[in-house]
Amino acid sequence: MSKFHKVSIFSDLNQLKDISLTKQYAGVCGITDEELRRYFEPEVERLAEEQKLNVSECLDELKKTYDGYHFHQDGVGVYNPYSMFNAFTDRDLGSYWFETGTPTFLIKKLRDNLFDVRKFTDHTIYASESVLKDYTGDGLDPIPLLYQTGYLTIEEYDKQKKRYTLSFPNEEVKYGFLESLMPLSL
Repeated sequence: MSKFHKVSIFSDLNQLKDISLTKQYAGVCGITDEELRRYFEPEVERLAEEQKLNVSECLDELKKTYDGYHFHQDGVGVYNPYSMFNAFTDRDLGSYWFETGTPTFLIKKLRDNLFDVRKFTDHTIYASESVLKDYTGDGLDPIPLLYQTGYLTIEEYDKQKKRYTLSFPNEEVKYGFLESLMPLSL
């Protein structure tokens, strides 16, 4: 659960425990590497065969394409379950995440705030814990929205500065964003 409860679209049942950035729940919103290897071996083998890869190469491609979501600086990373299930069903390493919709409002928000899009690739997107946990929907800063919607994830944490560095979680999001969404900002 995140602090979307502060957005006034929910009922009075909005005081649930906020588990965002909590290490023990870091793997709850996706498929961990351990779960992938334990529960999806037949699916990985079929995908590997279809893609003419060995299992190890297939696992590497899955990791590069769909893994990388981190919800705590020391927590386990997770794969995007929607994309993984589609990859297994289609036996293809496609870009499934963007099939769910193109959020042009994000591009508008970036454009309206004169956001330097080079930050997406040069590892200079920073945020504090309070910024990541306190998204209200009406703030000017697009970073909490990009984090909460999965466009950005925790790359590293500087304990001394109490600052997170954020980046694209994986190639699916990176290339989907840069190729599909950025032309809308021109």
